[in-house]
Amino acid sequence: MAGIGWRLERLLDRDSLGSTLQAYLTGVAVTSAPWLLTTAVLVTLRALARGHVEADFATVERVITFVYAVTLVLSAPIHVVVSRYAADRLFEKKLDRIALPLRRALTVTLVGFLGVGVVAMLILQPPIELAVPGVLLTSIVAAQWLLLSVGGGMSSPGAVLRAFAVGAAISVLAALGLERAAGFGARGYLIGFTFGQGAALLGMLVQILKSLPRDESEVARGALRAAGREYRLLALSAVAVQAAVWIDKVVVYAISGSAQASLLASATALAWFSVVPAFAWIYVQVETAFYTVFRRYFRGIETGAPLGELEAAAAAVRAEARRVVRGAASVQLVVTALALLGAPFIVEALGLPPDALSAFRISLAAASLQVLTLLGLLLLYYLDLRREAVRVALLEVVAIGVATTLAAAAGANVALGAAIGSLAPAIYALAVVARAVARLVPDTFQSQPY
Repeated sequence: MAGIGWRLERLLDRDSLGSTLQAYLTGVAVTSAPWLLTTAVLVTLRALARGHVEADFATVERVITFVYAVTLVLSAPIHVVVSRYAADRLFEKKLDRIALPLRRALTVTLVGFLGVGVVAMLILQPPIELAVPGVLLTSIVAAQWLLLSVGGGMSSPGAVLRAFAVGAAISVLAALGLERAAGFGARGYLIGFTFGQGAALLGMLVQILKSLPRDESEVARGALRAAGREYRLLALSAVAVQAAVWIDKVVVYAISGSAQASLLASATALAWFSVVPAFAWIYVQVETAFYTVFRRYFRGIETGAPLGELEAAAAAVRAEARRVVRGAASVQLVVTALALLGAPFIVEALGLPPDALSAFRISLAAASLQVLTLLGLLLLYYLDLRREAVRVALLEVVAIGVATTLAAAAGANVALGAAIGSLAPAIYALAVVARAVARLVPDTFQSQPY
């Protein structure tokens, strides 16, 4: 994310507990805020369902889960293209060319995903009082992810993240207020949640536009289409990565029914909480230490450094890549071990059915493997190995889909397919990265046009 690395480095250079914590919290917010909110909402719904008509809350849970799944998968290429366009303009110091294409993309997203929301509600067929906010939520969430991806890549994302956090708080408070105080039940919960997300969207938009120059340059309408052609492989990778997160739920729904799919969604949502510390580590380390050695190497290429100097710089890239992988794996291993120990208490506290315990434990393993795959993809993006990244992402979605199909058909635990299917992509992704950094110097020169 262009522009954020220097800010994180300044925080870490202060060498204080507060500044270090702030840097890693920024990583948590940028990488995990929407997932954290979604999980918090689903957990809250489970708690509220006690003593109420559970069918109503189950319907709301399906609506929210389906909305987030559909929007994350279908809007992923838009986020990638627009955020990369904005990052390129930020790198070129042409911020006056960001606002107009961003508004165009936001308008298309809002309108287009209203249609997606209508189709989604026709598939789910909830009552009309849930379908209307469900359609609006689909459009709002898609636009939110667009603004988060653009705002998170800017040099000062704090204001955007604060706006998102305020909207998240409003979502929970409004949902609880309409559900409990106003007596609207599950319908009030969904309406309040949608209202809060709309407030978050508006706040993020205001903050992003305030950070851009008032004087805008005219930008041709084909600018984003050109960016789409340039970053089409990254967009395809993003779609595959998001599809891999949800493909197991779709398969289980088709084979085992909605009850098992809902159980898997709850277990997976909880398991993804365990990846937040690793995401924070990856985000901060890749955007600071790894980026530093990465730029040093390619600056040597650009300035015609001697071969020995380039070899030393390439060795530093290899060492830093290994350090980031080891660090992420270590952080994830510790958090997963703690989560496994606390799994019975977590499941019982949330009132989940007994079958959720084993599904949660297995989902922890799947999430850990998927974190390593995502790290491999991120490093491949840095090395500009886009075709290799696409292969990894496609392998992940296919492997998880096939493994889940076989596991569900055999009557195995609903989470087993994702855990088995996530193993091969993680190994392959890290193997491709290892091979790439081992051959960094010869591959760099072989790729030159002369």
